[in-house]
Amino acid sequence: MSEEQKKKVLIVVTHGPEDLDRTYAPLFMASIAASMEYDAQVFYMIKGPLLLSKKWQEEERKKGGNPFIHFFDMAKDNGVKMYVCVQSLKDMCHMNENEVVDGVEIVGGSTLIDLLFDADRALFF
Repeated sequence: MSEEQKKKVLIVVTHGPEDLDRTYAPLFMASIAASMEYDAQVFYMIKGPLLLSKKWQEEERKKGGNPFIHFFDMAKDNGVKMYVCVQSLKDMCHMNENEVVDGVEIVGGSTLIDLLFDADRALFF
């Protein structure tokens, strides 16, 4: 199926490490959608960007056993596109762009509106 024919699913992640249990399902759903040949996209905003911190992910990988890390890797392996809101990144999470793990596109908040209007379905977590 061509990229133009694929149905698009947008999943928005608003929670971060402070509420980790709410971060597994979005990535699991994105992985399922990608494996079903949907164009799956995940957009991190509010506290979600904290999950994308290189330092935080490295620490969690060393500890082992964090389901978020497992689902994050699975989503990336399945071709899920990931975006992070630069305003949330800087203003709410006090992070710099160079602190974000590889493979995540840093975008403005208006990108969320574009992605929403382009998506066939959207889920918010």
